[in-house]
Amino acid sequence: METVLQTDVVVLGGGSAGVAAAVAAARKGLQVMLIERNSYLGGKATTAEVGTICGLYHFSKNEKSEYIVKGFTKEFAEELRVQSNTSPLFSPEGVHYLPYQVEAFKEICLNLINEHKIGIYFNAVLEHVTVEDQQLKSVHIIAAGNPVTINLHALIDCSGDSVISQAANLPLIKSENYQAAAQVFTMQGVAEENEFKLGMIMMKALRSAIDNNILGDFYDRVYVVQGSLKNNCVNLKIGIPLAVTYAPGNLQELRTVALGFVENLSQFLIKQVDAFKNASLVHIAPEIGIRTGQRSTGKYLLTEEDVLSCKKFDNAIANASWPVEIWEQNRRVNIHYFTLDDYYQVPAGCLHSNTIGNLFFAGRNISATDGAIASARVMGICLQTGYAAGCMAAASALDLPIGDTIRQIQNEQL
Repeated sequence: METVLQTDVVVLGGGSAGVAAAVAAARKGLQVMLIERNSYLGGKATTAEVGTICGLYHFSKNEKSEYIVKGFTKEFAEELRVQSNTSPLFSPEGVHYLPYQVEAFKEICLNLINEHKIGIYFNAVLEHVTVEDQQLKSVHIIAAGNPVTINLHALIDCSGDSVISQAANLPLIKSENYQAAAQVFTMQGVAEENEFKLGMIMMKALRSAIDNNILGDFYDRVYVVQGSLKNNCVNLKIGIPLAVTYAPGNLQELRTVALGFVENLSQFLIKQVDAFKNASLVHIAPEIGIRTGQRSTGKYLLTEEDVLSCKKFDNAIANASWPVEIWEQNRRVNIHYFTLDDYYQVPAGCLHSNTIGNLFFAGRNISATDGAIASARVMGICLQTGYAAGCMAAASALDLPIGDTIRQIQNEQL
């Protein structure tokens, strides 16, 4: 039997952006329902075990990491830092990031949802949406095998893949191939305490094996997840040498290739590298890390030029300090930096559908070009766009002026 519900705001996707969006709308006094396809929260932060939050701090060679935002994003990051017992790290180029513990991330997300009395459906997938007069009226989901219809006043798509825009046949921003996917896995019994040294030892051995035709040339796309080497355990991240296309079966094929890659790589390290000779493979993240996907078309399209020129906007809702980071199948990461000690902003138009008045989006599926989303996809920015989208959706549900709401977001967040 179908369940029919009424709520003010629906949020699709319980990752960093979705949790931030749900909390923002709930703090405005609205009834909020969160729909999540997994049995726990956190999105790619927990399913793909990314390991670090990027985009929280100023792009600076100052050794002290300074927040570029305030409000909810800073609150979340500080709680995560404390519960994970970690501190920010930084690179010689000036990018700062926060390592975290996956279980701490899950717990904080769930506590926030419970604290703000947000309704939630786990293990839920979207079936279809109802649109009338350029407004979303309801979403129809299957939750734990049961059909549910939720009537709503506003919706925020934080799915990462623009699921709502697809369901409503709205214009999408697509690519022929998306950024390379990655797989994170954990090895224990590693005989090296210095993370940088471990990375160099590993890469030297892999390069030698590639040059001698022992391993394929794509085995050089292996990285230590920074901040993860503790108690002789380390998280490693591998780039998957298979294009992300979203064609039928593509994601399963990516996962299958990734598992084979992890098995081959871990066995090579154990047999050929002294630091790993007593190591073993103990864990593989539940999902591959998909960096980018289809994006929704908003009232403004953020471009790579906006990012690299550090463009500012009168209707800005996020301060963004991460470089353009391109991960391709046939090479290691390619990074384009903007001016040191500067940042760009994300305008509100990137979060608001240009065709459906009460549809908003946040996280990885904001309105942005391939180059722009290569920066704006990181979690520190997703938390900001999520919170802003939650405030904007609340204003839409309450029929409040969007300009006033944007100014409130700027006061809270920027």
